[in-house]
Amino acid sequence: MMVNRSYSRIARICFMTLAWLFTISVALQVFLAGLALFVSPDNWLIHANFARYFSLLPLIMAVLAWTARLPGKMIRRSLGLLGMTIGMFLTAVLSSRIGMLSALHPVIAIMLFWSCTLILRSTWEDSVMNATLNH
Repeated sequence: MMVNRSYSRIARICFMTLAWLFTISVALQVFLAGLALFVSPDNWLIHANFARYFSLLPLIMAVLAWTARLPGKMIRRSLGLLGMTIGMFLTAVLSSRIGMLSALHPVIAIMLFWSCTLILRSTWEDSVMNATLNH
């Protein structure tokens, strides 16, 4: 039983770490888009390529949430992040064919960041509650 608790604790720490990393990456993506819009169009390539480095983090987060035995809403929220990330890629790729679709790209970015903050808040509250119960 102690081994299971140890895996669960490690998975929780990894989940929180990836949640922070993903949130920071989303904020950095918005910054890179701002650089491309207001400084130099050359930054679009950096913006487009950077997304590939962190796009699968929500899938790993969902697996970690399950491994850590976090509430089901954390698994669903992580999968929601994955869905929104896929939506971001689709709106970027299909925007040349369906112009109105490109307008959803920044809207999804806002939803993505908001969802990240909800996950961080929930994991923080969960860790504080667990720390209080264990002491």
